[in-house]
Amino acid sequence: MALGRLPTRPSATTAAEHALRDAILSGELAPGDRLPPERALSLKLGVSRLTLRAALSTLSATGLLSVRQGSGYTVRDVRATGGADLLPGIVELARARGSLPEALGDLLRLRRHLAAAVLDALAERAPAAAARRAVHAAVDAFAVAAGTRDPDAIALADLAVVRSLLDATNSMVLRVCLNPIVAVVQGEARLRAAIYAEPEGNVAGWRALAAWLDHPSAAQIPILLGVLADRDRSTLQRLRRDARRERKS
Repeated sequence: MALGRLPTRPSATTAAEHALRDAILSGELAPGDRLPPERALSLKLGVSRLTLRAALSTLSATGLLSVRQGSGYTVRDVRATGGADLLPGIVELARARGSLPEALGDLLRLRRHLAAAVLDALAERAPAAAARRAVHAAVDAFAVAAGTRDPDAIALADLAVVRSLLDATNSMVLRVCLNPIVAVVQGEARLRAAIYAEPEGNVAGWRALAAWLDHPSAAQIPILLGVLADRDRSTLQRLRRDARRERKS
């Protein structure tokens, strides 16, 4: 069997899953609503019943639907049952509604709170020398990437710094909690462009954090978080400015 590049368009299962997910997140399908019978729903979506069942199974696993034998599928309250895996869909919906800067602002706010937890853990349990060296090496690599002005290279190098810091905490809880936030930030092109618009500032921030890590002190954490908050405000200003330009064009 010859292997080749897979088509980039989503599969029918993924398309059906996203259509139903978006209908739930947008409120078109409200909590407590019962989905139509499989036959009617598959015809409406233009997919086979087997494809539909696969999509429904995924949505049930992510907390968007509940299923009961003989009663079919019912929409759950995503605010109570949804997880971080829904963040990409929420961002897509915000983009469609023209409220992307607000959604990304909330995402950055959440990232700051998780960053505070990471710094607190590092101050409480000072990382080993090898972990500190790994962070410094990642920051040096980020500085090289920043010099290229290539957004994709900068984003990858930035992710490597974040991962080195998470490894330094030696906390599975923090890794798991921060991973989906980082994934959305890294995957959103507009947000990446705004965050890395002035990469020299990113380099300075990472170098300050790496220096702090050599002698971590809880007293210095508010200062580091203040720097991050300032950069996030600049990022949001760029996003809002770009959004206004798009509306005018």
